[in-house]
Amino acid sequence: MESTEAAEEAVAEGGRTERSGLTIREVLEGSPAWKAGIRQGDSLLSLNGTALRDLIDLEFFQADSRISLVYRREGEARQVRIRKDPDLSLGIVVDPPPIRRCPNDCAFCFVDQMPAGARKTLYIRDEDYRYSFLYGNFITLTNLTEKDYLRILEQRLSPLYISVHATEPALRRQILKNDRAQDVLPLLERLCNGGITLHTQVVLMPGINDGEALLRTWKDLSALYPRVASLAVVPVGLTSHREGLPPVPSIDAAFAKHMIREIVSLQKQGMDRWGDPFIYPSDEWYVLAKSPFPSLSRYGDLPQLGNGVGLVPLFRKQWMSGIRRLNGHLPRPLVLVTGLGFLPYLKEYVASWVSSGDPDARMVSVLGVENRSMGKSVTVAGLLGAKDIVDKVLERDLPPETLLLVPDIALKEGSETLIDDGTIEEISRGSGLETVAVPSTAREFCLWLGERFPSLLKKKEKTA
Repeated sequence: MESTEAAEEAVAEGGRTERSGLTIREVLEGSPAWKAGIRQGDSLLSLNGTALRDLIDLEFFQADSRISLVYRREGEARQVRIRKDPDLSLGIVVDPPPIRRCPNDCAFCFVDQMPAGARKTLYIRDEDYRYSFLYGNFITLTNLTEKDYLRILEQRLSPLYISVHATEPALRRQILKNDRAQDVLPLLERLCNGGITLHTQVVLMPGINDGEALLRTWKDLSALYPRVASLAVVPVGLTSHREGLPPVPSIDAAFAKHMIREIVSLQKQGMDRWGDPFIYPSDEWYVLAKSPFPSLSRYGDLPQLGNGVGLVPLFRKQWMSGIRRLNGHLPRPLVLVTGLGFLPYLKEYVASWVSSGDPDARMVSVLGVENRSMGKSVTVAGLLGAKDIVDKVLERDLPPETLLLVPDIALKEGSETLIDDGTIEEISRGSGLETVAVPSTAREFCLWLGERFPSLLKKKEKTA
């Protein structure tokens, strides 16, 4: 499926109307559509008499053995009939649909806190149930129509990811700054009763939706378990670009430790009732508290990994497993780039490789980069800019043969462009070091190391 970034690009460039059909970006060679003569650039109009609104309709209606497909080429409508296995895709990749915009005005909205000069897709306030289903984007349910609910239930668009923030109606409207926001619980109940699984989140602001408000939210949502399958609590994220925005309380280490204790207490109740924690603190709480992470087993089946819940414990487990294979020869120094939030953990994991007794592991070091463009409170690697990385590298006296490794989570998907529109190539030129993007997960990174440096996979001979 297409990425969220690709969809955002379509919106930023003006998008298209659903009536114009679905522009075919690619037809997989050898697929049923390819054999039927469908090609890139055609416009897909209907399947079996149903006009297609977006790629979800394409996925839904192509699950048949006999397909009557209508498409447009050079202004002319054409029709083909295709027979295939019902489970086999037609092999058509279409343009993503235009993204619906968010009707809310949350004080913590990250879009409003973006610095000037970042890539244009980062200034889009999205609120689209289709992207919640396709890519795990969180939505508030504040712009759904009756037709939307009927479609979600008919096509079983599950799971969906819902930003609840608070279940108390007046408080939720206050947080969303949307007086028209409906009571969220009946909306959630309708989706749950229709067989839709929901993953929820609370962006927590001290003194606003913590304490009794959070306890009420947990009680209300856990009453809908297991259809409401999880609740993540995420600390409010603030950048240094809040000119003209209302004040939002920041979070210090003491408050973070307090919240971890509160959430862990609720987790124990979930374990007692269902054998499932249900509620999870995002990794940022442990980073802010400077507290050790719990074991990976405390994260259940990692239901909100994409929301930053359990990423660090998973990385640690995969790192310790993958690095055991890499005890051969490393031919050049490596520097791993990361944000300040993950810095102490990555340094610890690299140190464990060094302390394993492998002398080549000492050629691996970690470079923590402060996010000067967005502010010191933004510490994740995914929001690092090229200029900040170059500036930090130039502060270090690194050997010219050093290979600089930038995590791919910092890149716009499908490109080598960072948040400030700088590129990997520009980092290489500015730093004077060969620079490459590498996988952000420990498992894939260790595999990459073995492929890039096969000598690492060759076990060293033990000396007498």
